[in-house]
Amino acid sequence: MNYRESQRSGFGSVADIDIYNPVYGDFVAPELFELPTLRQEQIGVYVQDQIRILDRASLVLGARRDRAESRTGDDEKQIDTWRAGLIVDVAFGLSPYVSYMESFLPVGGLDLFGAAFKPQRGKQYEGGVKWAPRPGTLLTASAFKITETNRPTNDPDNVLNTVQTGEVESRGFELEGAVDLPGEVYVTAAYSYVKAEVTESGFPEEIGVQLSATPKHQASAWGVKTWRLSDEVSLRTGLGVRYVGETLSTGVAGAIRTPSYTLADALVAADWQTWSLSLNVTNLFDKRYYSPCRAFGDCFTGNRQNVIATVGYRF
Repeated sequence: MNYRESQRSGFGSVADIDIYNPVYGDFVAPELFELPTLRQEQIGVYVQDQIRILDRASLVLGARRDRAESRTGDDEKQIDTWRAGLIVDVAFGLSPYVSYMESFLPVGGLDLFGAAFKPQRGKQYEGGVKWAPRPGTLLTASAFKITETNRPTNDPDNVLNTVQTGEVESRGFELEGAVDLPGEVYVTAAYSYVKAEVTESGFPEEIGVQLSATPKHQASAWGVKTWRLSDEVSLRTGLGVRYVGETLSTGVAGAIRTPSYTLADALVAADWQTWSLSLNVTNLFDKRYYSPCRAFGDCFTGNRQNVIATVGYRF
């Protein structure tokens, strides 16, 4: 990764304006000054080993070392991350597993005083069970805990500045299922619950509440049916639904909730020998919704109906 950023900034003042009878033209553009140039470089090495134990258990061990360098001076860091996982085939298609993983994410940009941001760090613990009661069926249940540090937050002492005092702890569980049904019908479904709580922040109002724009509940279901028209030609049709729960945004004046929404998606595809033609439609009924609204006073409209046609050829 190689990232370079140059920018200029300036500050000025304006007179109060009456939003019902505005008068424009009295603004004088401030003089801009150069901010320190930021350059980030990252290179990493990753190793992983998978070990089969007694033909019943699989153990995965991995390690990664990255050299992340931020130049607004001479700031160079060595970052080590680790991962490990164990899954055991017990009996009757049941396979419990546990895993641990570390992560980091470089944060581009500078604070108001020209200092480079530190990488965000994360730790994840997960455990669950996979069940394959018969061929073509897989059910998975898992629980997790994720801790994220060095999250950029607004500086409570200066609205123009950003500080890295944020920490988020996410706890939750996921349920997933995939089934091949008679008649060449394939069905998947999933549900997740995530309590993403802000545990540290320079903005006290958001501590102890759900992370902004992060729904607690999400669910989806999708089904595809294949129609054999001949030995070389087949048609696939699919229909799905997605549910996104309400989200919360916390501000100085209070909190605002964005309502939940449900969307439908569809698929029509034709396969002939090594060629395929597919038509994917998201937000099938062109539903209008907000995703999300923020306590600062702005709302973002969700994506309207989107149609994508794809032609593919398999070599």
